[in-house]
Parts: sequence; structure tokens; C-alpha cells
Amino acid sequence: MLLHSIREKATGWFAWVIVILISIPFALWGINSYITPDSNPAVAHVGDYKITVSEFQNAVQNESQKLQGKVESSLIKQLVLEKLINNRALINYLTEKGFTISKAQIDEYIRNDPTFQLDGKFSTDLYNRYLPSAYSKSNYRSNVATQLLLQQFAQGINQSAIVSEQEVKRVIQLIKQKRDISYAIIKADTFKDSVEVSDEEIKNYYQNFKQQFENPEKIKLAYLEISRGEIAKDVEVTEEQIEKYYHDNLAKYTQPERRKASHILFTISTDADEASKAEVKKEAQDVLDKIKNGADFAEMAKQYSKDPGSADKGGDLGFFGTGEMVPAFEKAAFALKPGEVSELVESPFGFHIIKLIEVQGGESKPLVEVKDQIVADLQFEKAENSYFEKAETMQTLAFEQPDSLEPVAAELNLKIKESDLISQQGGEGIFANPKLLNAAFSESVLEEGNNSDLIELDDDHVAVVRVVERIPANIKPLEEVKDQIKTHLQQQQVSAKAQEKAAEIIKQLNADKTMEDIAQANSLKLETAGYVDRQAANVPVAILNKAFTMPRDVKYASTKMVSGDVAIVAVDAVKDGDTDDKALFEDIKKALLQNKANLETALSTLQIRSESEIKINAKALTEDEL
Repeated sequence: MLLHSIREKATGWFAWVIVILISIPFALWGINSYITPDSNPAVAHVGDYKITVSEFQNAVQNESQKLQGKVESSLIKQLVLEKLINNRALINYLTEKGFTISKAQIDEYIRNDPTFQLDGKFSTDLYNRYLPSAYSKSNYRSNVATQLLLQQFAQGINQSAIVSEQEVKRVIQLIKQKRDISYAIIKADTFKDSVEVSDEEIKNYYQNFKQQFENPEKIKLAYLEISRGEIAKDVEVTEEQIEKYYHDNLAKYTQPERRKASHILFTISTDADEASKAEVKKEAQDVLDKIKNGADFAEMAKQYSKDPGSADKGGDLGFFGTGEMVPAFEKAAFALKPGEVSELVESPFGFHIIKLIEVQGGESKPLVEVKDQIVADLQFEKAENSYFEKAETMQTLAFEQPDSLEPVAAELNLKIKESDLISQQGGEGIFANPKLLNAAFSESVLEEGNNSDLIELDDDHVAVVRVVERIPANIKPLEEVKDQIKTHLQQQQVSAKAQEKAAEIIKQLNADKTMEDIAQANSLKLETAGYVDRQAANVPVAILNKAFTMPRDVKYASTKMVSGDVAIVAVDAVKDGDTDDKALFEDIKKALLQNKANLETALSTLQIRSESEIKINAKALTEDEL
């Protein structure tokens, strides 16, 4: 095979790159892709199949919605095209090899598609509404078959993946490995008096790394917002409405009743016959008679109860509410008054004698106590229609007159507000909302000067924005960042000197000096951590990471800390982790199998693609509409 050598050598970081780049997507397209025929030009050909502009645009749109602005649009387009080509190459290959999906498999998939379900069941009405024509249904079924075919391909490879017991054990040994670590830290500040940064060095650094000192592009927004909560404040509510709401929702203002009880339990074995059961019942009745004749309930519980959790506490079960005890016990306990003792109560556990100690809750809060909340709830409910009507009006007018917010403000009697200058990283309040930022910095709003679409900030709060001021990205002048650069260069230089010192010390250690000798000679503090694992909290992260990446035959190494200090790390011994944990063994085996399957799937996809005839229409990809 053309890529046999790649498959043989695909391990480590290289393997993961392949998996990421060649992964198979199964849900790039939405329902809309199947509703209308497609007569668009092709962005690419894979064999005889053309990937149309429409298919490409739908896939890009769906992927962009998933990523929500976290990835640049140009990169999304590249990734989507790669995925579409990979999928089609696989489909062509599988079709040529005779792989098929049955009608029954397609029907089963459609019946379980949430898009067509109502109350958890397949709805023919929804199916016909989403796919109104015979063409759209046929096209959708064809695409379902495609997705199932791709899944079948991946599952076939997954099921063939093999991981040996030794591979699993080796991974566990590494994961649970412990290393005997000691270290000493060379403080970079020790060398600060020996470094000097010149104006020329500062100037050169500024010239070479100007982008580090860029002020991001900033914009000021004019905006209108509608909040259901704000609309609700002006809604009038009558006393009659308040009282009706209170009585209709009384359970909402009633504290659930909880009861405190003690019990004495006489257990019955699951295989007990009637005679044995009668004997236990007689014992329970004798104890109940003693209690009725004045015997102390708590003392009787300590002496006779077979409930290990409560017997020593005089049968005390604490407080409980409805649904927390078995039905028979609960029914009896909630029928008692405080201080009363029940007759014998039979449950699946045996016979109980129950004494009710105390009752809490069950009372409703008075209307005056909850009136303010009721008013707020009623106002919020009554504001719903007004809120949605205003939001719809805002959306329509902002779209129909995209060059101003004035018509929207006049129609809805709203005040146009202005933001502070904000960058794409956002600001405070609503300007930290990713949806608003994505809209504000979109091409339509930022470049074309239009009003934004309606932005749903949350379920009951919407806004529209437009840009009223734009300050392009710019580089800070040298004088403004001179001190910052000087400090940075000083830190670099003192850290470099600390690293030079560390290199000298490691040479001495490799020449049979000990860490104790070195620490004493250089006035360093020696820290002995002993045997630690990879998650040890008592060792700085940088030192721990270095210690566990050192080869077994290397005893000493240095590592730079975040602060600029440099640590000398010594690993005196290594203990591999034990492999007796069966649960961990199975978890690691499962993960390794999945990793191997993913890699093999990716490599197979790459192989099939390399043997396919692929033509990409660069002109179609650069058209403005894409």
C-alpha cells in the first residue's frame, strides 16, 4: 500500500496530527440540505461526484454555528472542504466494494431521529413538514444511508483494533510511576546587578516584536435592548389577581411537612415460614404491650430493635418527609400525633413499632409574606406577549432600515444607548456576551455599517447594535512601552545567567559531586520530595514535569520556572506502578483500543483519499458568496 510505511510509524504526536486532520464527521449537513434540488457549480470533484457550492455552504454554516466564533471562518472553510472530500472518497470506495445499507436500517434511523419526534414518538406530520416533497424525502434517505455507511466503516475498524496485555500494563506502569526527587532552585534575581539593558537593545526588541504592543481594534456601539423584566415593571396587577394566584399556587408557598420518629424493628428473614413470622409478631406485640403499660420506648428500642442504625439511639430516625420511607411505614407515621405510638406496622423489613416525636412544616406562608414575589411573577407572566411583540418589531425595523436605530427607537419608545470602546475580547455587562460580540464584529455590522440582527442575550433579553465609532488596531509608541521592554529584557538576561549557572552545576554533579555538596557550596536550599507520583501537590509543577520527562539513565537536569528562576532536578530512583488495579486496567485498555481505532480509521481514510481522483475548483472557493 502507498501509505504502509506511514501506518507502521504512526505513533506519538504524528499520529494525533493525522487523527485530527483526517477524522470522519457524521453530521455536517442539516435537514435543509435535503429539501430543494441542487443545481450549483462544484467546489470540488471526487471521482464523478461533485461537491456543490450549496452543499459546501450548508456544511460551513452548520460547523460555524457549532464553533460559535471560536475559529476563524477561513480555517472553518478549509476544514469543512477537507471533511467533505474525505467523506466522499470513503463513500465512493465503500460503494465500489459493495457495501450497502438496508431499507430497514434507514427506516430505523429516521424513526429515532429527534427532528421527527413528538413526545418521544415518531411523528408523520413533522416528517412531512420538514421534508414536504418526494424529492426531499428521497434525498434525505440517501444521505442517511451515506452517514450509516460511514459509521459502519468506522465501527468495522473499531471492532478489529487489538491491544495486548503488555501494552496496557506498560501504560499503567507509566501512569502510576513514582520517582524519588530532590531539587534546588537558583534565583534569577541573584544576577540582577550583573545585567544592564541598553537603549539600543530596547529599540531593537521593539522593532522586531512590534505586534506584541498592538492595541486591538476597538469600537463604540449604539444599541437598543428589550428586557421582559423591564417591561414587567410597568404591568399593573390587581388585588383580586394576587389573591387568586396565591390560592391557585398555595402548594408553592407551603413548607413540606417533615416528621421526626423513633421505631423498634423486629426483622423477618426472606425465607421465613408462617410459623416463624407469627413468632416474631408475637415478640413485637409483647414489647408493644410493655410500652402501652408504661415501659420507656427508647429503652425498649435499645433492648429489642434489630435496626443497627437506630437501636443504640433509642430508635431515633431523625426527620423525614414523604417518599423517604417505605409506604406502610410512612402511612402509619403520618397518621400519628406527636407522642403517640402506633400499633404493629408490617413492612418488607419486618414489624415496626413507631413513636412520633415531632412535626415540622406543613404550614403555608401568609399572603402578606409572599405578596411581593407574587406581584413580580404576575407582572413577568403578563409581560410575555408585549415582550415578544416588541422583539419582533425591533427585529423587523432594524432589518428593513439597516442604516439607523432611530426608527426602531421611535416606534418602541426606547432610548438609544452607547457603549464604551470595546475590543473583540469584550467588556462588561452585555458587552461580555459572545453573541453580541460576534454580531458587533461581523462583516455586515463592522464593515458594511448595518444594524445587527436581533441578538438573543438570554431567554428574556434581546438587543440590536450598530457601530458608531471605530478605532483601528495600532501599535503603541516606543516611549509608552519602553519600561515594559526593559523589564522583560532584564528578566531574560538574569534567567539566562541562572541557566548558565545551572549548566555548570550539572557538570559538577555528573563529575561525582552530590546535591548536598552543590547546595552548600552555592548557598542553595535543597528540597527532598522523596518518592512522588505525577500528581504530587508538594512539588512545583515545572519541576514535577521535568522529573517525569527525564530518561531513566539521566539523573540530573535543569528546568526554567515560570518566574524565570532555574531549578536543578535530581531523580535518584524510579519505581514503576503496579498493575493489579483491574478497574484501571479495563479503563486503560478501552482508551487504548479507541485510540488505535481512531488512528487506523484516519490512516485508512488518508489511504483511500490518496487513491481517489480529486479536483478542487479554486475559483469557486474564492467567490464572494463563499
